[in-house]
Amino acid sequence: WIFMISFMARSYLLGRFEAKKRCDYKYVDGDIKWDGRATIVYPIICALAGFFAGMFGVGGGIVKGPLMLAMGVHPKVSSASSACMIFFTSFTATTSFIVFGLLVPDYAFVCLFIGFTATYVGQIVLFYLMNKYQRNSYIAFSIGGVVLLSAFLMTVQSMVSLAEGDHHHNSGGICGKGS
Repeated sequence: WIFMISFMARSYLLGRFEAKKRCDYKYVDGDIKWDGRATIVYPIICALAGFFAGMFGVGGGIVKGPLMLAMGVHPKVSSASSACMIFFTSFTATTSFIVFGLLVPDYAFVCLFIGFTATYVGQIVLFYLMNKYQRNSYIAFSIGGVVLLSAFLMTVQSMVSLAEGDHHHNSGGICGKGS
């Protein structure tokens, strides 16, 4: 099914690209030109990004944010899309932890407060910098910083897990209750 739907979407996008080309359509900054190469490369990269995001337990937005920037998507659109993807994957993960009884409520409320506060402060600071210096590159740098920090912390967590051996997996991990 997925290959059939992908083929249909590719055909549609190529048809629109050719129609725009015939009309001498003027692309604006941030528009994606869905030509023959883009309709093959970007879906493959997105599928791999989704696979690795699922394998390593990070939100797809963390992986796809930099990809959208590389595609030429406007940084504000990339940031908003990434935040939306991260929200839904985080909500799903939290729901799974609740259903399986792995969530410590006190810990969850502290993390929720810290997350909302950090997001609010980050948005205010980023908005101020973008208005003052008239540059959208701060969004790209913030996305890159989050990805770099996530990679570093995942490496640290993996090293701790390896050092602790089986004991770490029996404890429910950093977010959960022990068995």
